[in-house]
Amino acid sequence: MSEKEFVSCYEEFFDMVWRICFVELSGKKQDVEDAVSDTFLKLLKSFSGDTSDRERVKAWLIVTAQNTCRSQLRLAFRRAVSLEEHIAGNGELPAPEESYELSDALSQLSDSERGVMMLTYYFGYSGSETARILNMAEGSVYSALSRGRKKLAKLLKGGEDDAG
Repeated sequence: MSEKEFVSCYEEFFDMVWRICFVELSGKKQDVEDAVSDTFLKLLKSFSGDTSDRERVKAWLIVTAQNTCRSQLRLAFRRAVSLEEHIAGNGELPAPEESYELSDALSQLSDSERGVMMLTYYFGYSGSETARILNMAEGSVYSALSRGRKKLAKLLKGGEDDAG
């Protein structure tokens, strides 16, 4: 990948990658910045496709950003830091256009539910496109959407104990 292609991808997709990392890492600024940097470093080193296929680049970045964030969370857990402490200790304000309440609720969903909901509702992918990006059966996508919507409704209405 040339420097020009990388800069073009970075400028076009930075905001999207940042938002994914923000949601996945519950808004902790330093972790979000690290994950965004790691995601674009992986793009530079590992992406072997044609950068003119923007949908392919976008899909690759979405999956890579989610996986990078999950790896960071696993590493934090291995260092004996509980996920609750990790989330509670963020002390960061959410971006103005983001709802912290929604971000917090999304962080309580399973990885598959959160990923499916982000791709479908936030990025506007269809069920079949989401299935292809996440390498899931289309029926599993719709099941995860249904479960995720129910859990979010309960979490956002204050019925957190009923969501599991």
